[in-house]
Amino acid sequence: MINNSTLFTSFIENLVKNPSPKIQKNFMDISSKIAETIRRICDEEGLIFNVSYESKNYWSEGKNYEACFVDGGVYSGFVSSSAPFAIRAKSYIVKPNKSLLERERFEESIAYMGDLYDSKNNIYDLTEDPYEDNQLLHKKKDAARIMFETTAIVKHVFEKQKFDYCFLHGPIQTPIMPFSGPEFPLFKKEVVKNILPFFKFDESKETDRHFINTYFNALNYLSKAKFPIYGIVERTTSTIYLRNLLYRAVKKGKIAENDYDKIISTIKRYKITDGNLFELILSDCQALKPLEVEKQIPSKAWGEWQVQMNSFPKAYVGYLKTNEHQSPIRIESLQNPIKIKKDYEYILATSKLLPNYGYPVGLDIVDRAAKIPAWLGRAAKEHYSKYYLDLAIEKNDKKTISSALNMLQGGRFWTKRPKAGKVAK
Repeated sequence: MINNSTLFTSFIENLVKNPSPKIQKNFMDISSKIAETIRRICDEEGLIFNVSYESKNYWSEGKNYEACFVDGGVYSGFVSSSAPFAIRAKSYIVKPNKSLLERERFEESIAYMGDLYDSKNNIYDLTEDPYEDNQLLHKKKDAARIMFETTAIVKHVFEKQKFDYCFLHGPIQTPIMPFSGPEFPLFKKEVVKNILPFFKFDESKETDRHFINTYFNALNYLSKAKFPIYGIVERTTSTIYLRNLLYRAVKKGKIAENDYDKIISTIKRYKITDGNLFELILSDCQALKPLEVEKQIPSKAWGEWQVQMNSFPKAYVGYLKTNEHQSPIRIESLQNPIKIKKDYEYILATSKLLPNYGYPVGLDIVDRAAKIPAWLGRAAKEHYSKYYLDLAIEKNDKKTISSALNMLQGGRFWTKRPKAGKVAK
């Protein structure tokens, strides 16, 4: 009960005094115990290794490496009359030992602008949304972003560009079960031909143009690339490494099945992730060797895609602590790294170029370059709303005009609220 007190004061008192300290201490104790078990397994398996970092000395050799950093940017605005949509994937390519004018360049690998409601100006075959809301539109946007970022790297490989390293901002392979439903539309033929020039799909088979099939072929193509390709995840909420590490330990008899079940149950209950646990285990400039993992988790929902999903290439997942004040970053690849120490040294060196940053600077640069600016999105929404208002005025219907004005204004305004003061008697 709250007596003679503000809600804020009572909330803070409850948060600090009861029952937070006990719960937080319990969480810390449990995390520490699990960390001890995981640390023991990692030591026994020889998974933890030091990554050398020599600051300026490293770049006497590192300046000779040419690296490509890839990221995508998306804008989508869903309003009543339209769904304007823009997406692009950009590459930032840098080789420090070149002259100032040739040292770095940007490439816009793939770009698209259209409307997700327009059958003529869409990357998908237009289908009805069975949910009758924006759920399918958001899925279409996410699938397009994933596909465009992946095929930006495909383009580099297809054109036989030679890099020492290529990095993607995000996971190298994304779980795609959410896109496996029968309602998910197909990419248009011309889109598939544009983003996957090597892929000869059967025009008589519509499933060849489905996102799952095109993504599958793109990843298989990348798995045969002749230069290292890594996906870098900055903030991970995943437990993929922990689960695979514990499963391997059970199979090798290092922990009992009962203990395995208890640890997995505790990880679920307390939302313990790879990031916050390995932050307790790894020190600055330490890394975990990659484990081979299955990114596509078996599910009955796969339906007709079961054979395809079972054939996706495995991913190799490792971690690297680049800064003593931050959680380790996740590093993924489609091939088991041959020169892991050399590769991780480069990732570490590029992550320490800015003080206390802890993430490859090239990915920050390409992230800013690929983003579609907010002002452009606002301008597009205003343009569509005004166009809708013009149509309403032509129709000369008061209710339609009122609806268009509400869309243009965007809801309630502070200027329309009651003025301060006493209520008149």
